Amino acid sequence: MLASSSYATKMQYRSKHEDDPTKITDIFDGAHYHSLREMFITIGDEELPTWFFSDPRDIALGLSTDGFGPFKRRTKTAWPIILFNYNLPPEERFLKQNIISIGVIPGPKKPCDFDSFLWPLVQELLQLEIGVSAFDAITKVVFLLHAYLIVVFGDIPAVSMVMRMKGHNAISPCRMCTIKGIRIPSSQVTTHYVPLCRDDFPDSQEQYDASALPLRNHVSFMEQAKEVQYASTNAESDRLATKYGIKGLPLLSTLSSLSFPVSFPYDFMHLIWTNLIPNLILFWTGKFKDISHQDEGYVLAPTVWQAIGEATVNAGKTIPAAFGSRVPNIASEKAQMTAETHSIWTLYIAPTLLKGRFVRPQYYKHFMELVRLLALCLAFEITRDQVNNLERGFQSWVQTYERYVLLVASRMLSDRLTVYITNMIRCA
Repeated sequence: MLASSSYATKMQYRSKHEDDPTKITDIFDGAHYHSLREMFITIGDEELPTWFFSDPRDIALGLSTDGFGPFKRRTKTAWPIILFNYNLPPEERFLKQNIISIGVIPGPKKPCDFDSFLWPLVQELLQLEIGVSAFDAITKVVFLLHAYLIVVFGDIPAVSMVMRMKGHNAISPCRMCTIKGIRIPSSQVTTHYVPLCRDDFPDSQEQYDASALPLRNHVSFMEQAKEVQYASTNAESDRLATKYGIKGLPLLSTLSSLSFPVSFPYDFMHLIWTNLIPNLILFWTGKFKDISHQDEGYVLAPTVWQAIGEATVNAGKTIPAAFGSRVPNIASEKAQMTAETHSIWTLYIAPTLLKGRFVRPQYYKHFMELVRLLALCLAFEITRDQVNNLERGFQSWVQTYERYVLLVASRMLSDRLTVYITNMIRCA
C-alpha cells in the first residue's frame, strides 16, 4: 500500500487527523491511542528507544474474527482472520478491496486452541513493532515501517476466545468488569446471571452501583491470567479460572500496543441489532424463554403485533432506498430480519408504529429513550459531554429495565441471555 502513491497519500489520514479535545470523530480521538503516543515500544522485557506512532507513516491496525457457516446447513463453521488499516480514511478503510485477509481457520467446529492459529500473525506483528524496511512512494525513500495492532473486535464468544476468557456463562462473565453472576435461589438451573439489583437474593454478598462498576484494568488482568497459567495443578488452574473468568495468558498480550480489556470493545452490531432488539421484541410478544408474561404491561396483543408487521411492510413503499434494505414483515417474517433491517426498524419505523400500542405508556417511553441513545451512538461526530450523557443514559435505561422486566423474570425461570445483554450494555 505504501509503495502505491495513491494509497500512500490516502494513508496520511492518521497523521493529518486533527485532535479536538471537545469531541470524538474517529478511533484516533480515543484514550488508548493517545496513551500509546506517550509510551515506548516494549518487546518482551526490552524497551525500544522508539515511541508509538512517532513517524507519520506508522500504521494503526484492527483485527476481527468470527465464525461463519460456509454452507446452507449451518452445522459447519470456519473462522476468517482479517485486518483493517485505520490509516485509511473512514469511508475507505472497511471497503472489501482494502481489507487485509490473513487467513481462514478451517472447521468444522470452532478452534480448540485459537492462539495456535494466531502464532504466525503475532510473530509478524512483533516484527512490525520493531520495524521492517519499506518503500515510501511519496518521498521515494526506503524507511523503517512500524505497524501496531490497537483494537480487536468481534462478537462476544469470539472475543472471549481471543482473550482466553470463559465468556458469558462464567461466574465473572464480563470482560470489562468483575461483576459476579448469581443463580436463582432454590432452583435446579445452574445458569448465572448478573442483575444490578439483588434485593431478592439474600445469598448474594455483592451490591453494584451502575455508575461505579468494578472495572478490570490491564495490570490486574495480566496478573490474574499469569496466576491461572502458572498454577501448580490443573485443579488449581480450573478454580482460579472460574474465580477470575480468565483461562490463561492470551498470545496477543505479547503485543505492547494492546491493553486488556480496553483494546477489545463490544461489537455494536451483535450487541444491539442481533441481540438486544430481537430479545426486546420477544418480550413485547410474550415469547421470551419460559417466562410467564401473562398480564404484563409490556406485552402487545397478537392482533396489535400483526398490524405493526403489516404497517412495517407498507412503510417500505415510501422509504427511500438510501436508508437501506426494505424491512420485511417483522411479525410473520422474523427469520428474514437482519442486523440492518432491525436497525432501520428500530430507528425510523418503530417510534411511530409503537406509539400508543402499550397498555402502560412507560414502556414506550423507555423504548424511545433507547432509540435516543442508539442514534447518538451512531453519530459520525460526538462531543465529550455527549459521551457522559450516554454513560448516564444507559445506566438509567438498564436500571429502569430491571424494574420493569428483570424483577418479574427473576421470580420465574432463569433468564441468562437477557441479563447477559443487559450487562454488556451496561459495561459498553
